[in-house]
Amino acid sequence: MTGPTMSPASAADEMPTVVSGDTFAGFLSEVVRPEARPAVRASAVEVLRGALVAGPRSTGLVVGRVQSGKTLSYEGVISLARDNDFAVVIVISGISNPLLAQGQRRLKKDLNEASPAGWTFLDPADNLQPSDHVEQELLRVKANWMNPATPAAYKETAVVVVLKNYTRIADLAGALTRVDLSAVRVLIVDDEADQASLNTLVRRGRESSTYSNLQALRQAVPNHFYLQYTATPQAPLLIAIDDALSPDFVRVLEPGEGYTGGEVYFGGSEPSRHVHVIDAADVQAASNPNGPPPAGLRQAFLLFLVGAAHVVAGGRPETRSMLVHPSRGTADQGTFATWVRDMKTTWQDRLEHAGDADPVKLRGDFRTAWEDLKKTYPELADFKSCWEAFGFVLNNLDVTEVNTRLGQTPVIQWIRTKFYVLVGGQAIDRGFTVEGLTVTYMPRGAGMSVADTIQQRARFFGYKAAYLGLCRVFLDADVRDAFVNYVHHERDMLESLRAIQDGSETLKEWRRKFLLDPSMRPTRASVIGMPLARVAMADKWITDRQPVRVDAAALEDNVRTAERILQGVNWSLDPYGHRRGYTSPHVTLELLEAVTPRSRLGDEQAQALSLALARLSDEPGSDHSIAVYWMRPGEPGRRQETVGGGIQIFQGRSGDYPGDRSIGADHDGIAVQLHQVAVESRDREPLGRYLVTAWHVPSSAASGWIIEVGF
Repeated sequence: MTGPTMSPASAADEMPTVVSGDTFAGFLSEVVRPEARPAVRASAVEVLRGALVAGPRSTGLVVGRVQSGKTLSYEGVISLARDNDFAVVIVISGISNPLLAQGQRRLKKDLNEASPAGWTFLDPADNLQPSDHVEQELLRVKANWMNPATPAAYKETAVVVVLKNYTRIADLAGALTRVDLSAVRVLIVDDEADQASLNTLVRRGRESSTYSNLQALRQAVPNHFYLQYTATPQAPLLIAIDDALSPDFVRVLEPGEGYTGGEVYFGGSEPSRHVHVIDAADVQAASNPNGPPPAGLRQAFLLFLVGAAHVVAGGRPETRSMLVHPSRGTADQGTFATWVRDMKTTWQDRLEHAGDADPVKLRGDFRTAWEDLKKTYPELADFKSCWEAFGFVLNNLDVTEVNTRLGQTPVIQWIRTKFYVLVGGQAIDRGFTVEGLTVTYMPRGAGMSVADTIQQRARFFGYKAAYLGLCRVFLDADVRDAFVNYVHHERDMLESLRAIQDGSETLKEWRRKFLLDPSMRPTRASVIGMPLARVAMADKWITDRQPVRVDAAALEDNVRTAERILQGVNWSLDPYGHRRGYTSPHVTLELLEAVTPRSRLGDEQAQALSLALARLSDEPGSDHSIAVYWMRPGEPGRRQETVGGGIQIFQGRSGDYPGDRSIGADHDGIAVQLHQVAVESRDREPLGRYLVTAWHVPSSAASGWIIEVGF
């Protein structure tokens, strides 16, 4: 696996020393691929340094991408922590036993390779050990670290991996309280920290069980450093600032070379050749469990089998897998698993009883799939070789339901010379790693369109650049659109987090602002602990209805400021006598910030407009043109104060004049009007003069925003 890199962090005047010793050196040399070592080294040092700077009991947020190497990152941090005198590491991993087992196996394997004698691994759920074995081992480890006479080689670091379950966490918290680890350093890693850890009862003024017991665990180890790892940080960022799990600092992990994520599948201007939209006929077919398998499922299965046959034909023993993700319902999962098994059995039978003649239709369908993959993967083995390997692939294919329908959720034992089709729902969402995944068939809908939930279904992301051409993703149209929207959302969110990491402001000071399509929610509502406003700007005029009153001199100064900012605009007169010109988002952003009163720039709509202009300005190769209208130049309009104390700046229709709201509204991009108005009271008393801007955002240029209120 290629590891993540770390966005650069600004240096503080006095940074704590982070020691890179034998354990971390062993981790880099034995676990990390050579080309990834510099990036993994840099990221681990920055994450641990961030924790040490923030101090004991601090909470750090480490943000990666789905399937991008977050586990490798925190393994590196754990190895580095041992070199920096951390006596105990607690990893809160997985909400199910299969996920926990997957995490335990990998962690034990990798850390032992880094330092074979450096660890003692403790499993609170190990029923073969005495009930107090964790407590007794921690007492022994603590005594060794606190005894100056203990040889360095005997100062093991205890690694405790616990299921993210309120009972298991409560039991561990009790043991930690009895041990008293206040004199030693403790690192706590919360894997998939946005799931289950947060308080889901915050809106009811109560604490959920897992959240409450996590707080008890943290109270039991005063000298601890808490790291939240996630690829979807929306929930930790949207809990209340004074919440115990609200992060104090952030580090962004950048994917290593060869990572294929949302930008690859959904970020291009043209539809990806790797993504197929599932036909409505498939959805209809899926509603009849007694009917034949949906055509799209059959196509996806054949594409997977061709890709698997390719590795056999090339003599490369590599795991290849397909993922079928129909819904959360185990009955539906059973239906899809039956269809896949039936296709496997039927095709095996046709191959075995064909004699010297090939089954014509099956061979033709196999060739169609082969030709499809050949378009994106020119290195594909020749058709004859793939066809000859077809039977071997079917004979070595496991079709497994990853759910509890038939009992306990199975733990997959990955074997490099076998092939897998995994069918499941929630159990194969977040945290589940599918070895060698090439084809995903996901007919489930977008549901409530919760952004972080949908993103965590993307098990097809990962370090797949070497065989991306063999990869295909079949999605419901709404889910495909949600992934496309998420790419823009994630791009904007990570840019903000990088700026905070680099020192522009702190997480506690940052006003939460997320670009998010109006069709989506950032995360589940139950954990959000701060007031948020959803701002949609499509096809409407945005203006200040109650502008700050200024005298003639101040008005003249505002006008001169606007003229200076717009001095590069080539003006012409429109048919109604308004000055019209075109300029860049950067210039109009400066205009917005210069002529809008400070008191109004904090308004959610002004914030959203400012963010939209900044985003357009930052787009590479941007050629967005903003239309600017100076309305009735030289003759301030007369307006009367409204009942609520505001003003109506727009002049209505009159004769051939269509009204101010029509001016610029037909522009393909954003349009801005500048109005000079003299306002009178309802009794015709002069109240003041204003320079007011009005902004129009068409649907084609509109974006939805989630913005923290009352900041």
